[in-house]
Amino acid sequence: MKLNKQTAYLWFICIIAGAGGILFGYDAIVVSGTNSQVKELFSFSPFQQGFYVSCVLLGCGLGSFIAGFIADAMGRKSLVVLASVMIFISAVWSGLAANATHLILARMIGGIGIGAATMVCPLYISEVAPEEHRGRMVTLYQFTITIGLLACVLVNWGIYYYAEINQNNEMLPRFWKWFAVDQNWRIMFSAEAVPGILFLICTAVLPETPRWLSKNGQKEKAFKVLTRINGAERAAEIEAEIEATLIDESNIRLRDLFTPRLRRPLIYSALICFFAEACGAAAMFYFGPDILEAAGFGLGGALGGFGTIAVVNFFASMAALKFMDSWGRKKLLFIGSAGAMISQVVVGTLFLMGNTGWPIVIAVNAFIAFFSCSLGPVKFVFISEVFPNRIRGKAISVASLSIWLSSALVAQLFPVMRANIPTAAIFYIFAFMLLIYLPVIHFVLPETKGKSIEELERTFLQA
Repeated sequence: MKLNKQTAYLWFICIIAGAGGILFGYDAIVVSGTNSQVKELFSFSPFQQGFYVSCVLLGCGLGSFIAGFIADAMGRKSLVVLASVMIFISAVWSGLAANATHLILARMIGGIGIGAATMVCPLYISEVAPEEHRGRMVTLYQFTITIGLLACVLVNWGIYYYAEINQNNEMLPRFWKWFAVDQNWRIMFSAEAVPGILFLICTAVLPETPRWLSKNGQKEKAFKVLTRINGAERAAEIEAEIEATLIDESNIRLRDLFTPRLRRPLIYSALICFFAEACGAAAMFYFGPDILEAAGFGLGGALGGFGTIAVVNFFASMAALKFMDSWGRKKLLFIGSAGAMISQVVVGTLFLMGNTGWPIVIAVNAFIAFFSCSLGPVKFVFISEVFPNRIRGKAISVASLSIWLSSALVAQLFPVMRANIPTAAIFYIFAFMLLIYLPVIHFVLPETKGKSIEELERTFLQA
């Protein structure tokens, strides 16, 4: 991408919007460092432990669903601000929760905020980025998720060892010792308030998206934003395209998503979101330390081994930034899904053969690498591209429900499955889901690379 005044501004606002992924990444992983302590403190059964993890994902589903209606009514920027406020409240309340009920309620509020952010941040980026850079720009969101994951793993690991060192330190203030040492899971949650408040401050400089402004009759403001991003000549062309599609969409309503006219993009989006979670990603991220404990590590070693997952996730997401627009969505998704399937088979086989320790860490990392450069980012890119301007926010909300419902199902069932069937069988089931997905990618899903949002819209509407 050639750097000039317009592209510099584009990167600036996309990085800020994409930074919402840091909060999602942190929130996704923070629970993994607290599982053992919270389970013991509140005497959770396997089902209750699953609900402790999955409740935030149910909140995400609710948040992403209502977010579309808020984004279409109040604007994309307003929703970004609202989501960051809810995440901040959740972080503070989780750390100070008096009992399991308070903790779960606080986590669900955070989930609503995370779900809203996960829906609106890619949407925001897709509506400001030119088509030739849109895949890379939306992938920024997945990349910032990996930053949040890595930051959280380091924070959890640091807090754990701080607590170990100070376990018998009677010089610490009573509250601090309870909060950061004896029940150090509390400070793990509360630390999320720091990136939460920083993100809230940064959102103040974001402009509203030109497509939302145009849809709501604010054409002068829309053209100003388009000009700042694309230059005056290209801005005029984009403005004309937006106005033309808004006229074509004049009779489109949300219920049209379930008619032949718009059913295809909804089905494609739901498939991409479902398989991205049904492959076992939620189990790896939310129960990573538990899996490594089962592979023979103590909690400290498990947290350290899980740190390698965060690092691999970070670098694999950089590969997605590089290849999303050059290879295209389908090719990247097919290669990544095949690699993830093989990795899950290897993880299952290692457990079946009784292997423990670092071979399982390596196999898990292989899955994370393939997931993070393909299945993870492609779902956010695809669903932000394929719906009409007039109902895009609501449509993405409906489509993204399959992310959170399938992820919540995996998180809920994983502890129960571990308690009732061999661990190897669980990973074979995840591999089987990906085996089903490969022909869907090859024969069913369309390529969206290099096409403007308006061009994709016309393609689906005229089919």
